[in-house]
Formats: sequence, structure tokens, C-alpha cells
Amino acid sequence: MLNRSPMLLLSALLLSTAAGAAPVDETSFLAYPMATDISAAEAPAFAWLVRQGQTSKLMIAAAPDFTPRQLFARDDVDGDPITRVVIAPDGSRVAFQTGSAVAGDDGYNPASLLEPPKATLWLIDAKPGARPLRLGNGVAPRFAPDGKRVLWRRGRDLWALDLADANAKAAVIAPGGGRFGGAQFSHDGQSLIFTQDRGGFAHLGRHQLGSDRIDWLVTGADRLSSPMLSPDGKTVAYLRWPGREHSVTYDGTANQPFAVETVDLATREVTTLWQTNDAAGNQSSDDPEGHLRWADDRHLVFRSEQDGWARLYAIARAGGAPRALTPTGCEVAESELVAPDTLFVVHNCRDIDTRQLSRIAVSTGREQSLASDDLVIGNAAASGDGRHVAFAGSTADEAPLLRVLDLQTLRTAHRERPRDHGYAYRFSAPPPKVVRFKAADGATVPAQIFLPSTPGPHPALVYVHGGPPRQMFPAFHFSPYYAGDYAINRRYAELGDVVVAVNYRSGVGYGRAFREAEKRGWRGASEYQDVLGAGRWLADRKDVDPKRIGIWGGSYGGLLTAQALARNSDLFAGGVAVHGVFDWSWPSAIPGHLNPSAFFGVAEADRPTALAASPVGAVDGWRSPVLLFSGDQDMNVDVGETIDLTQKLRARGVDVETVILPGEAHDFVRYTAWQRLWRESIDFFEEKLRR
Repeated sequence: MLNRSPMLLLSALLLSTAAGAAPVDETSFLAYPMATDISAAEAPAFAWLVRQGQTSKLMIAAAPDFTPRQLFARDDVDGDPITRVVIAPDGSRVAFQTGSAVAGDDGYNPASLLEPPKATLWLIDAKPGARPLRLGNGVAPRFAPDGKRVLWRRGRDLWALDLADANAKAAVIAPGGGRFGGAQFSHDGQSLIFTQDRGGFAHLGRHQLGSDRIDWLVTGADRLSSPMLSPDGKTVAYLRWPGREHSVTYDGTANQPFAVETVDLATREVTTLWQTNDAAGNQSSDDPEGHLRWADDRHLVFRSEQDGWARLYAIARAGGAPRALTPTGCEVAESELVAPDTLFVVHNCRDIDTRQLSRIAVSTGREQSLASDDLVIGNAAASGDGRHVAFAGSTADEAPLLRVLDLQTLRTAHRERPRDHGYAYRFSAPPPKVVRFKAADGATVPAQIFLPSTPGPHPALVYVHGGPPRQMFPAFHFSPYYAGDYAINRRYAELGDVVVAVNYRSGVGYGRAFREAEKRGWRGASEYQDVLGAGRWLADRKDVDPKRIGIWGGSYGGLLTAQALARNSDLFAGGVAVHGVFDWSWPSAIPGHLNPSAFFGVAEADRPTALAASPVGAVDGWRSPVLLFSGDQDMNVDVGETIDLTQKLRARGVDVETVILPGEAHDFVRYTAWQRLWRESIDFFEEKLRR
């Protein structure tokens, strides 16, 4: 990076001090507490994870008052913060995971340790003062239904520890069980029902714990998913998807046809309850458990986009026509079964640009709106008492924190606040507002605008999210990654920028036609028309200096940032592209990598089209300066994309600055990565947009 005036950072610091409580440094606005990974017990108790700055905190709360207690805390200095939390059915203990597995048990290594941290499992009693017990390396902890065993995956195997025996040691209980997908315990806890991906097709199986073999319940040439055991334990429901043709490269974000089926465990009779006429389902969502569930012994509930909107439908166990439980023209984000026949649903049906709550009776379809002060809601979990639901709720000024809702009284039993975690920073600029503008091709684009509190004309920024199946809101996002981006946009506005966050085509929340827009992505970059429209809309505003419009974003947003600079350097004066996809035609060779080229369906014959639709396909038109920022252990977007683009821009004399974080992941393991991103970005925009 170039040396820049210390007065710029000093002025930022002074603005922070005027905005709220005096910050520790110019990045302290990023150290907000945020609740993630909420887990519910059968008893009315919840455990959850709070990330705050470099600290991850394991929290627990139980009825009747749900007063939170911190069970354990850990910093991320070595790159292995708490990443997963699961509470026992009776609420007496919590299993948690530190770190994330990347290759085998090795995790990301942003601390550059000689020996990379490993994903590790721990167990801690819910009693005050308890110390965690290390279970060993592994991922995905869970408890048996009776709470007497804790299970986890290590490599290809399924491990367990008998909690009823103080002398027991962890042991493999199912060799190869690490490949059991969507595993569900039988009601007696003695067997697992699961699907197993066999490469283009998947079977439904059952494994009796202690046995040396698998009992295959349903096999064939299709892919089976979402196994769900009926409340009476006699039937397994599941979804059937078409098997994969080896000559086709599939888009992992595109819809597919599917069927809802059941198998009788006694007779092995398979029944197709309902099947779609077209591509009405999508296996990738923020709520995989909401794809299919039993409401009670009489009804199943499934998610479908058969009319172009993500809705919930009920169907009788005996079959027949499905009944819509949620309206068209809006989308269900999450759902939880809080009691037999009763769903807790997170949706956008009363306001498509935010999230709201409802309770729905499955048998009658009766919907009851539930009041909430939050604009964004996510990570819902229902306790087994049929009364309490926890979720993370956020506003424009407060990041998502725990809410416990009592569905009997319809009152909030507990509402966590930032001050509960010692955070007092407040943004001085006003909250963002929802706006609409026209894309370059005339389509209507939903967005949020962040305005400074000072008079203009101002520099301006277009922000583009990643995914692309994401929706940004006029409030803190429920995802830690996008909550960080939102906070940065608030800070930019506080420092005097007009920022517009674009919900561009191929995102979620606005229907299937919006998400699966014609010529999106590598097919022709139609979503860039929305981004270009945002830049032109800003240039026409009286409060914006049209010569000082920048753009920034990460992942798919990094791709769109590069599109803007390559195709419209006349409009965009500079940009920050964070771990972006810059060449749709290039497949990563890293084992286990998401590989965007393949994931988004680029076949060998499509590579010329994909290259033309990529930023590197228009790189000869690139004139504006850019900051490229990436971790080199990114398993979503290969850092090679950033390295390649850097060389191409240097060869063309473009002003390019590149920051590579060794061992860092796509979602940033360490808080210091967010601090570095902010410092590099604000320095870059201070210079290039001439504040």
C-alpha cells in the first residue's frame, strides 16, 4: 500500500468519537456483538454463539427468566474460534466446536502456525464455573435424543462418547458414518436414518448402531435428500431429485424438479405423495431443515417454488393435493415446528424488503402475525416445550442478538442488547432507506441507500453483495459476513459517502424469476445492468459528485466490482474487489474447492461465452484503480483469481494494489482480517476518490 496522510485516519477517529462512546481505535465500530448458531433443548433452554471482535462466547439461557450466562469464551488469535454450538436435550450440557475442517481435520491457518489448528470438539456442563472437556478432533457435534451420547464426525467415520459412563472413552460407532447425510435418529436412539451421496445419485439407508452393515431402504438412479422420520416412527418421508447426467454440468443455484415421497419401514412400500411439473425446488437455502418436515402424524410440510415464489405447502400423509400455507408474491426464509401442527415462520410477506414473523396452524392454514421490532430475523430454533422460540433479531442500529419469544403470552421473554456485551458505539449518520431505481436495461432494482448527515455533494459508493442468492436489508444482516459489510457501509456514510447497496438480479427474496434471471452470471452478466443502473442513478443525484463514484463488494460482489471497473471506468472512479470471481471460464484445481466455474454450471463448450461475460473478458477497457483483497486459503473463490487479475492489470498499466492474507478463509476466520479490510479500503478510497 502507498503511504497516506495520518490526518485521514485522525479525522476518521475524531468522527467516531463524536458519533458515540469513545472508540478504542478507528475499527471499533466493527466490534459489535452478534448472535449466531442458536441451539434449542427439549427443555426450555437455549445455547448460542456470540461473536464480538476477536472473541467468541458460548452463551446459555433457560426458563423461566432466560437470563443469559457465559459458559466459555475464546479468542481467535490462533485462528480457531468457537464455530458450532449444540445444547443437550435436557439443557444440562453443551457440545461445541472450535475451528473449521478444511483438509482432513486441519483448519484454516490465518495465524501462520507451523502446525495448522484442527477442528476440535468440546463438552461443557451448563453449571456456573464448569470447564470444557476436550473430546478430540472432529466436526458437527450432536446429541442422541436421550442425551446420553454425544456424536461427531471425524474424517470418514462417526464417533461417539457415552456420557452415562464416567470411564468411557470416545470411539468409532459407525465406520464410514461421516458420509451419512441428513442423519435422523430413530425415536429409541438406536439407529440412524440417512441419505448417502454415491456420485450423481443417492440412496436412503438405515444403520443400527453397533451393526457392521447398512440397511438400504430406497435405492435407484435418483438423488434422495431430507429424510424425516414420522412422529409414530413408522414412516420416513424424503425428497427425490433427478439423478445427474455425466454429460451435463449443473448450475448449483438453479431449480430442479422434485417429488415428496414416503417409505413404510415395515413393508418397504414407497409412495409418491406429490411431484412437481417443472423445476420447483432448490436444495441450497439458508434453512435446509425447512425443505421437508412432519407437522404431526397426519401432515407433511414442504417448501416449493411451483408458482415462482418460495412458499410452504401442507400435504396429507395419505397424499392428495397440497395446500398452500403461505401466500404468493413473497418468500419464506425459515420455518420451525414449535409444536405438533404449529409452525413458526420467518418471511417477507408483509414487507418484501425486510423479514417478519407468523405462527401458522398446518391443519387449518390459519396464520397469526407475530409482532417484532426487528427488521431482520434469522437462525430460529424452537424448544421442545411447544412454547418458546429463539432467534437472532437485528435493527438498523443493532446487530443480531438473541430474542426469546413466548408463544403463549406473545411476549418477548428475553431481548439481548449490545450493552449487555459492553458495546456502546452508535452511528451518527441516519439508518439506510429502501429505494428503487431503474437498471441500465430498464428493469426495476430494489436497494438501500445510506446517506451522510452532512451537506453534499459527496463521494458515493455502490455496494454489491456476494452469493448471489442473498438479500440485503435496511438493517444488520443475520449473516456475520454481511453484517460486517453493513457496518462498513454505515461507517462510510458516517464519514461522508452516499452508499447504495444493490439487491441485483440473481439474489433471493424477490421470486424465482428475479433469482434465475435470463442471461445471469456467465451466460451474459445481466445482473450487471442493475449495478450499472445504480452508478448512473447516483451520478444523477444532486448530493453526489459524479466524478467520485466508487464500488466495492466481496465474492460475487467482487466479481461485479471488477465488471464495473472493466466495463465502465468512465463512471466508476475506483473499486475494492474482495476475493472476487474474475474469470468464469477458469476451473480451480484445488481439491475440495467450491470451484465457481463448475458450481455455476460452466461446461467446456460454454467457456468462450463465460470468458466474454467475465471481468477479464473486458479487461482491456479497465482504466480505474482497484484494490484487490483476498485470503490465500479461500475454499470458495480460489486466490488464483486475484493473482491472475493482478498480473493482467499490471501488464496494462492499471493502478492495482493487492493484499493477500496468508491462511485466511473466504468468510474471514479472524477479526483482524476485517480490521485490515477496513483500513486498506478506507485508505484506498480516501486517496482515489479524493476526499
